[in-house]
Amino acid sequence: MRDHSMHIELARHDAVNHMLHELEECGFNNSSAIRNERVALDESFDRVLAEDVKVKTDIPNVLTCCLDSIAVHWDDFADLPDGQVPDTSSWVRGMDWEFANTGVAMPAGFDTAIVIEHVRVSDDEEHVELTATPSERFAGTRPAGATMKRGQVALESGTLITPDVAARIASAGHASVAVRSRPRVAFLPTGDELVPPNLPFSESSPEKFAGAGHVYESNSAVVQGKVEAWGGVFVPFDIIADEYDAIKEAVLSATKVADIVVLNAGSSKGSEDWSVEVLEEIGHVIYHQTNHGPGHHSFFAMVEDVPVVGISGPSGGVSFTLEFYLQPAMKAFLGLDPHPVLIPARLKGSFGKNRFARKGGAAAKIAGEERPPEATTPGSSFYSVRFMELIAEADGTLSATPVAGKAGAPETQHANAMYMLSAAADAIFPEEGTIIEVELRSGCTIQPRTV
Repeated sequence: MRDHSMHIELARHDAVNHMLHELEECGFNNSSAIRNERVALDESFDRVLAEDVKVKTDIPNVLTCCLDSIAVHWDDFADLPDGQVPDTSSWVRGMDWEFANTGVAMPAGFDTAIVIEHVRVSDDEEHVELTATPSERFAGTRPAGATMKRGQVALESGTLITPDVAARIASAGHASVAVRSRPRVAFLPTGDELVPPNLPFSESSPEKFAGAGHVYESNSAVVQGKVEAWGGVFVPFDIIADEYDAIKEAVLSATKVADIVVLNAGSSKGSEDWSVEVLEEIGHVIYHQTNHGPGHHSFFAMVEDVPVVGISGPSGGVSFTLEFYLQPAMKAFLGLDPHPVLIPARLKGSFGKNRFARKGGAAAKIAGEERPPEATTPGSSFYSVRFMELIAEADGTLSATPVAGKAGAPETQHANAMYMLSAAADAIFPEEGTIIEVELRSGCTIQPRTV
């Protein structure tokens, strides 16, 4: 049996930090080393700016009215007692006053505006009476450059383009922008038991179709969905047999066409798992496993300056381990902040009892079919990933309620957050009412409590 004693285990946050350090070392998140492309503004939503956007001309470029009004001369009001309205019976449209509309250049020669609600306009629209006076010269107007000045940086490189950001880009005079290229993410599913979900099931011909002992490959669906949601391009590979040479060839092929490789295989504890051995031969393994479950057999390596993210298990566990380890790599490629964000919330409900707690001085017995909560790094603890329902309460506080069910179970589908619960034998679970830090799941929002 292969020796696993030298496996490098890291805590989740340490694993992410080590990964980001390796990516930085090879220039992965260096703006000068990342591919950029120019796209039309209407195709730029959810992309990341690769260059600063500078304003082409002063916005506005002349004195502009900022409300529906009439334009007047301040000199006609400057010497009047406070609150006194001038006699406008002899005013001539175009000389003493003129209509001025929101966002439109002030009529030539006029310098001040009075909102139309304070003006009575004659039926022939040639005469006006005022019910209020302006407070100062240029009141009701916006000077040239008030919004943006020519040459000013309207938006900085690294900004995610939302509809509001796109509007600012257009206001600065740009119909196209330079954006970070979408990272190409190759996905390699491995396993002799896997078959494509489009195969019919046949008990009599399992060698040709899905049959006894076969499992439909489903992780491609969750990887594709998350890669595309996170701004990447999904590069699928066919199912790869549990053979050393086949895995090696597939990984090397993937590094030629992708910016990031996701390898769906564990950290080499199964008799037919060769992933880590392959990566140790052709690359540099940063860690072999992490200190949490599900997702314990996650790993990370660099092969020819291409990051390889290893995930394991069915789609339920794969889903959040992709959030843990693939999403930070993709964000680093795009120049976004890759670090996870923890949200404080008040625990509502209970995590139950620690089944690994010591009893009478001895650690609780673990059944042979149970994976032990191992933490190989001295002084470290193993953590159980618990799914949570994070809710905004009516009093403005946040509450987090544990959700029953394992990763991927129907009960967890509505969970919008996660919590790392220590599974150490001496761990004391937080009590109801305690403030804990949870992580919002990718694509989820904090829900308000319904009455």
